[in-house]
Amino acid sequence: MEASLDTNVIIHLYKANLQSVLFYRFGKLKVYEFIRNHEMINHAGQDVIDQFDKDVEHGRIEIVTDQYLKSIGMYQVFLQHEKELRILFDGGDLGEVYAIAIAKTLGCSCLVTDDIKERGPHYTLMRIPDSEVIPFAFFEILLLDFLEGKISEKDLSEAFSLVCTISDLVWDIQSKLKGFMKRFWKDPYSEREKEWMSRFCIDNGIDAKARIQKLWYYINN
Repeated sequence: MEASLDTNVIIHLYKANLQSVLFYRFGKLKVYEFIRNHEMINHAGQDVIDQFDKDVEHGRIEIVTDQYLKSIGMYQVFLQHEKELRILFDGGDLGEVYAIAIAKTLGCSCLVTDDIKERGPHYTLMRIPDSEVIPFAFFEILLLDFLEGKISEKDLSEAFSLVCTISDLVWDIQSKLKGFMKRFWKDPYSEREKEWMSRFCIDNGIDAKARIQKLWYYINN
């Protein structure tokens, strides 16, 4: 899968030194130049920027520039997506608008963002039945890793707590797990999301019910 990254999730994961979860989950990661050159300069510390730039140099992340979009004939398409998204996310920041516009323009199937507030990008994309972009927050990526058996309950819980503590996120894992279950199984916002998870589990031989029950027991004991 390919993913476009929003500013906040970059900062949260790099501050916790957990950016590797992005490299495992996604074959290609794309970041619009505005996010690197403006959003990260304004909101990320120099240590995060230095680590991020090293991953760009090593080819783990691609910086998407206007010049590149023009060279492949997609710049006007990008501008049209940007215009439509500015209306959709009235009052939202440019970073999230650009991150989604890049995903839609370049055909990335995923957006990774920790902006999960009501009417934000994560919230809205989940509720668009025909959206071609599926949003994930950092904890949902961790939960996918857990479902696959790539990390243990303990590893997941510790990683979640570390990111929340370092980035001052007042989130609890129980409520996020409940939201994850609701989103993909109990009461999905769209059939597309339910179908995506069903295919994910089938392709990876996952007994989701058993894995979720195991995690639920661990975090409540």
